[in-house]
Amino acid sequence: MTDITDYEPSYFDLEVDNEIAVASFHKDQFTEEDNLEQFGNELFALVDQYHFRKVILNLSPVQYVTSSVLGKLITLHRKLGRNEGQLVICEIHKDLENVLRTSKLMTYFTTTTDIPAAKAALK
Repeated sequence: MTDITDYEPSYFDLEVDNEIAVASFHKDQFTEEDNLEQFGNELFALVDQYHFRKVILNLSPVQYVTSSVLGKLITLHRKLGRNEGQLVICEIHKDLENVLRTSKLMTYFTTTTDIPAAKAALK
């Protein structure tokens, strides 16, 4: 496993608990104004470079994302699935939950209310 101590993503804070990567986002919106390519690369590095198989995305402040961001989340989910990994998304703001429901992604992703529940879902 590559050393994660020098990894400093700009779109989320990363906490590692045993073999679980917990990415806590700190923006309330992700739009085309953001560098979504960098955002995707930071997410994908968790799987491709650092070889995490269990990833939790804490979306607590996030109220709005573009379809491009949803695409990055779907790609992350698929990358983990191909590597026998799991993705759990937690603390979904009600506005974002409406977007995920409308696009049928609430049933595609494993979702939980908070980080402890997400960790339990990964056991």
